[in-house]
Amino acid sequence: MTEPIPVIDGASWALFLDIDGTLLDLAPAPELVSVPAGLAALLTRLSDRFGGALALVSGRTLDSIDRLFPGGFDAVGCHGVQWRLAGHQSNDGRPVPVPVTTRLTTLVAQRPGLALEHKGVALAVHYRGAPELADELRATAAAAIIGASPPLRLQDGKAVVEIVPAGFTKGRAIKDFMRRHPYLGRRPIFVGDDSTDESGFAAVNDLGGVSIHVGDSADTLAGFRVSSPTALRRWLATQDKEGQV
Repeated sequence: MTEPIPVIDGASWALFLDIDGTLLDLAPAPELVSVPAGLAALLTRLSDRFGGALALVSGRTLDSIDRLFPGGFDAVGCHGVQWRLAGHQSNDGRPVPVPVTTRLTTLVAQRPGLALEHKGVALAVHYRGAPELADELRATAAAAIIGASPPLRLQDGKAVVEIVPAGFTKGRAIKDFMRRHPYLGRRPIFVGDDSTDESGFAAVNDLGGVSIHVGDSADTLAGFRVSSPTALRRWLATQDKEGQV
């Protein structure tokens, strides 16, 4: 990976941004993240500069994304299960089966330090408060989804294990967006920070775009890196002439 990130011409590129650990600093729990003053306004100006070809790409639900960044940005939620493009919104998933939810809920109740986040079409169990339980959590989740209909898969992230519908990834969603206006004909940029973003990096690389990893991990497909969310926000501000965040 290399620095610095190349200069971007808004007329030719599409910008895809992960949220937690990328745009925003990580917090002990998803609901505790802080959005810096002026960041939403900066994203609005950048969306205009990129001709509307700016999307937030997250494991969060669309509702959760909108609470952080009001304004109806194009967005991908739940790792591609939910999406909104040019005001049109879709949810392509079904609720996580009750037996799967019950098994994970029981584990969380029995293991202090785990926290369950129910997203409707997906489940996330955070173990930041009990990292020693990661292996047990992963094994329990893997066993819970065996034979599920429709099929489910595990998605590892930073101190989190998620259960999501099989076949949906951030990379697939980015490629879908790139086939549609106003993304069609542009080159994609995707910025992310952990293993949940690797499919996005792969997709962008396949499309001849720019993949950017936030952090110091060397185990990534991204071609460029920035050191932190703060550094990314500073870079985004350089793409806008009206101020910094």
